[in-house]
Amino acid sequence: MITRLFAYVVAAALAALAVGSISEQRLVSYDDRGALFTFAVVLGLINATIRPVLRVLTLPLTCLTFGLFAVVLNAALFGLAARLTPGMTASLWGALLGAVVASIASGVIYSVIDER
Repeated sequence: MITRLFAYVVAAALAALAVGSISEQRLVSYDDRGALFTFAVVLGLINATIRPVLRVLTLPLTCLTFGLFAVVLNAALFGLAARLTPGMTASLWGALLGAVVASIASGVIYSVIDER
């Protein structure tokens, strides 16, 4: 559990940094490093605790949409973490792109530092 939480926190920070610097429109922005770290911890905790329950609850809808609703769920949780963190903002497209980047990054990080 701790390894997965660490992977989520690092991936969230990487996603916010990457998406925040990709566009001139500032899809994701943060005030300082403290806000970025707080966002990463909040998103890591959300992904480690709330997301598994929501994935089970939304499984029928995810199956009906051939997995596309999972992207919507991840984007909603990314946006929720940005709203809960003072000094952090994410637009709709920023949350969507940030969720995709965070999912890929956490998968790579978790596969490198597996719990076994």
